[in-house]
Amino acid sequence: MHVDIKTIINHTAQHRAERIIPPGAKSAAVLIPLTVLENEEPRILFEKRSPEVRQGGEICFPGGRIEAGETPEQTAVRETSEELLISPGKIELIAPMFVMAGPGGAEIHSFLGRIREYTGTFNRDEAENVFTIPLQWFFENPPEIHRGRMRLEVGEDYPWHLIPGGRAYPMRTIPRELFFYETPHGVIWGMTAELLYHFMQLLPFES
Repeated sequence: MHVDIKTIINHTAQHRAERIIPPGAKSAAVLIPLTVLENEEPRILFEKRSPEVRQGGEICFPGGRIEAGETPEQTAVRETSEELLISPGKIELIAPMFVMAGPGGAEIHSFLGRIREYTGTFNRDEAENVFTIPLQWFFENPPEIHRGRMRLEVGEDYPWHLIPGGRAYPMRTIPRELFFYETPHGVIWGMTAELLYHFMQLLPFES
């Protein structure tokens, strides 16, 4: 094989930054859904996941895995449409919010959206129930914040002999903030609570 700098430059000059994710990890997109009934304050819509699905019983936003050929925006709209049994035309995307690393290392994209003319429908294969909480409630009830650290776990065959210092090498841990909202409908925690907290920090209102 002949390698030259001109070929390398020509082949890579148009490349755009991309994130390397762990093997098998699937990126996903979720919607932070706002609903507003006539003459009422904005509310945030949540799902309680069906006991039959992964992480059953947890409170979350609508969303799911990004399929081949989809943009994150398209995924957020499709998943919300499928889970709430509404037409995509009733979902108004307002803005992208955050991209964060999910538990498996994949990217989780989030978007703020508005659900129009929502009548409480939902897919019972996906959700046990759906509810809304006034936005004002989250200003008046900030979350509990707990701090922890994530660390790398390796197998017995890990090649410590290839690393300077071997087992004494100072492996770093990753600090994390963990958020918990105790709501009248149950505890919101994990990634949903983290997205919710950072969304609330963006808003200019006060309690």
